[in-house]
Amino acid sequence: MSDYLAKRQIDALRKILGLAINFPALLSKGSIIKVFTSLFLISQLAFSVLFDTPVKPSGPLLDMSKFQLTWSDEFETGEFDKTFWSGHYCWGDDGTWPRDTAFWNRGQVSFSDGNLIIKASYLEDGPKGPQGPQGPAYYSYGMDTNPYTDGPSKPGFEQLYGYFEIRCILPQGPGLNPAFWLLSDGMFDSDEGLTDGGITGAEIDVFESKTSKKELLIHKNSVYHTIHVDSYEEYHRSEMQGHFYADRPREKYNTYGLEWNEDAYIFYINGVETARTDFGGVCQVPLYLIISLGVDTNIVDNKNMPAKFIIDYVRAYQYKHLL
Repeated sequence: MSDYLAKRQIDALRKILGLAINFPALLSKGSIIKVFTSLFLISQLAFSVLFDTPVKPSGPLLDMSKFQLTWSDEFETGEFDKTFWSGHYCWGDDGTWPRDTAFWNRGQVSFSDGNLIIKASYLEDGPKGPQGPQGPAYYSYGMDTNPYTDGPSKPGFEQLYGYFEIRCILPQGPGLNPAFWLLSDGMFDSDEGLTDGGITGAEIDVFESKTSKKELLIHKNSVYHTIHVDSYEEYHRSEMQGHFYADRPREKYNTYGLEWNEDAYIFYINGVETARTDFGGVCQVPLYLIISLGVDTNIVDNKNMPAKFIIDYVRAYQYKHLL
């Protein structure tokens, strides 16, 4: 079966089977609400198997009692904290660097009411880049806590295992890919002898979103999770975990989280488990955090420019038994 269906679709089939087994018990108890809820979830999962459509998160609730906060940025100071953050593939305070179909520059970052705001906009006269003035182009930004960039003045932040969460509102319209992800420099080892799945380096996309007008008709209120291992070159492999609904994510704050331990990656939306996997072998080295707003060619269909990715906080927790 795995030759024809992705892991996310197999997981959906398993959930359908579990609901079907419990269905007679629900009928005997006469719980009409639970019966209809189960039928609705079964129909969502069936469409997910057939068409890879989103489903409502329905797994166990996140247990925060086993964690202790180790680091956070609440974005209350109204300043870009260079102790922890620098541009991701966009070096220097005023650096302008090409990324996808746009340029990244810290001028796209602002703060308001305790929020970090990353703006995507079209600028007729953008800031100067490494090859000189860019001219008319789209601009956005990505930022990371990698301790190994920008010298000793930026200790940054990275952590092995724990729970990592962002609370945010996604930007409106196609062509935009807001994301919260974890990465280690070991992911860039591209030689066959150095690739070992995700053990010594991985990219964990806690959430991303679809970007085309057509995809957004189906996936408008959903996000997806992905694991990448074995570099970005010849030996690259990835596993997408499926599409999951959030609560009007382009209008309201939602939380997106990753629990990571030596056995698995476990994903959450608003504290409800969506997926879990050990694809590639679970990473055993610290990962740093990235917040980014990507721009792709679908941006020409976006009528909501400039668009804003609004982030309330980013937090990292560690298992209490590891402290």
